[in-house]
Amino acid sequence: MLLELVLFFTLAAAVTTAAVMVPGLVRANAWAGIPLALASLIGAGWLTGLIVHDPVAATILPLFGVGVVVETRRHLPQWSFLAAELLSALLVASVVYLIYAGAQPFVDRLSLLGIAGSFVLLLLEASALALSVYYLFEILDVFSRRTRIAHRAESSYQPPVAIQVPCYNEPIEVLRETLTALSHIDYPNVVVQVVDNNTKDPQVWRPLEVLCAELGSRFQFIHLDPWPGYKAGALNEATRRLPAHVTILGIVDADYIVRPGFLKEMVGHFADDRVAFVQTPQNYRDWKDSGYLRGLFYSYLYFFDVTMPARANRNAIIFAGTMGLIRRSVLEGIGGWEESVITVDAEASLRMLGLGSVGVFEPTAWGEGLMPLSFDGLKKQRFRWALGGIQILRRQWRELLPFTRHRLHLSWGQRLHYLFGSVHWFGDLLTVGFTLLLLVTAVAATIHHRLPVRELTGPILIVPLAFLVTGVLRGLWALRRAERCSWGDALRALGIWFALSWVVTLAVVRGLLSRQAAFLRTPKQKAGGNRLWPAVRSSAVESTLALFALVGAIVMLLAAPAIPTAILALMLLFEAWIFGSAPWASFAAEGIQLTPFRRIYGRSAQNTGERPDVSTRAAALIPGALALVVTGVLAYGLLNAPPESGPPRQADLPTIGTITQRQLPATGPAPTPTITSTPTPASTPSPSPTPSPSASSSP
Repeated sequence: MLLELVLFFTLAAAVTTAAVMVPGLVRANAWAGIPLALASLIGAGWLTGLIVHDPVAATILPLFGVGVVVETRRHLPQWSFLAAELLSALLVASVVYLIYAGAQPFVDRLSLLGIAGSFVLLLLEASALALSVYYLFEILDVFSRRTRIAHRAESSYQPPVAIQVPCYNEPIEVLRETLTALSHIDYPNVVVQVVDNNTKDPQVWRPLEVLCAELGSRFQFIHLDPWPGYKAGALNEATRRLPAHVTILGIVDADYIVRPGFLKEMVGHFADDRVAFVQTPQNYRDWKDSGYLRGLFYSYLYFFDVTMPARANRNAIIFAGTMGLIRRSVLEGIGGWEESVITVDAEASLRMLGLGSVGVFEPTAWGEGLMPLSFDGLKKQRFRWALGGIQILRRQWRELLPFTRHRLHLSWGQRLHYLFGSVHWFGDLLTVGFTLLLLVTAVAATIHHRLPVRELTGPILIVPLAFLVTGVLRGLWALRRAERCSWGDALRALGIWFALSWVVTLAVVRGLLSRQAAFLRTPKQKAGGNRLWPAVRSSAVESTLALFALVGAIVMLLAAPAIPTAILALMLLFEAWIFGSAPWASFAAEGIQLTPFRRIYGRSAQNTGERPDVSTRAAALIPGALALVVTGVLAYGLLNAPPESGPPRQADLPTIGTITQRQLPATGPAPTPTITSTPTPASTPSPSPTPSPSASSSP
């Protein structure tokens, strides 16, 4: 029965995925949605019966599926029937697959070591599937929902506002555009506070001081040197120096050009005393001439077009650090910005929501910044975001789990969004782990050894492959639908998410092993130098992993050609695509045309990722060392294990109608290798695949 259930719901999820990708169907009304949902379930039941040779399954399973869809729709009445079917099918398929895989070691009568290894694998699979379900929930909650939660701004409410512009080592040409735009802000009572944090060279910060004086009395310049606490420490001190009557704070990064109506349109939300902060999207400029920059642009916007609207439905948005407003009294009420956390904005918004406050997301973009031009700068930025997410998890995990003692007054929805907002970074660590496991499995298949973990053969092999393929398709579809971009640009955005898998893994391990904040240091290109070598150096680890995966897939297919081997090879090729995206991104970034302004921006800390404090190099070595140790231990155990003396035992779990037992043939030129069950890495933005489309500001 378990086999039929997991196949049925996996196929139902695949068929429904294809249906919702048809324009307009994801929000189909009941008259169109119910027949389509029934057709999908009947089709999945028919395919299941065909695969397992059990006609009873084709009749019983669709009825069971209808009950699951109705129950899901009852809890999500704002969704369409097709969306409810897709979520319920993936969720039930994941749960039943995990039950099936958990029972398999006992059915196969594995040793204690085999059972232990199988359950470690099961934990990895459960984590990846949970992330996949969450990413799908976000997508459907935005694209299929009929009702939106909106907060009205009171246009007559105009309290005193201070716009704070934190900067470090910024070229005056970049800041001149930002501050000139702020001088044109259409608002009667505003001060612009420019906070220069630890810029050592007076030739850099003195011209900024002069520029602020030239722009008039609305501008206030502060230079802090030396000053602890990164951006958070500088902003805390700047806030202390503000007049007491200023009640609203705005944060604008040093490279953003803000439109004049920003404050007049957004401040009115604070007429509601419950509102603690208002966040608008982080938008970008100067990207249309480069395929790499277009992909990067769409990969950024996904967070504000999908993740933030989904979180807004449960009052669970984050303050993203730029192009946002915050109530000063609430910020001071939580003790200000937390200086020991890198992503101070997201951490502060969690504590503010924990007071029972409201965070408002306004989908209109009111400013445009600049994206990192180099792949190194992008990696440093993503390292900070991921490390900050792990720091939040370490500090607040008790508040995010449902059944622990809580100090913060958060709803279930808020806890789950913030929990997955932190743990989704582990998707990239899972990707690395699955890659290593697949490589070891490939070696085992090539030399005809058996790993000490459960092995799944037969129709169940469809499940991980279906999870993988449909997850990638949903990610691409969500990107195209949210951003209205081409398939090529959607693939580039997905590739950029993949390209950051290794650096996010470094950040996760660093965050787990150390409480101290440290920034990633990666090679920088010298002006006028060779552009090829920096591109090679910045993606050396990822290129090596991609090469191993590619070679492993080819060698395994040549040594032991079979259907299970082909499925395993496809998964290895997918991992090769993930890590091979890093050298692609590195070389593509080197091909960006450097206009005169881009050359100036290349010196900006917003582009290079540089920060005032010196970081250690140890963070970059830890995951690599762990990977080598794990691989070495697995390889040693594999090479010293006795080869199989006969065909591996495989007993299918009971099926509807009959109980069957299948064994691989005992004769032939070589034993047919079986595939170690491996689920898809999180592949919807949730990218990650990794895509973990998540955003926070640079601290």
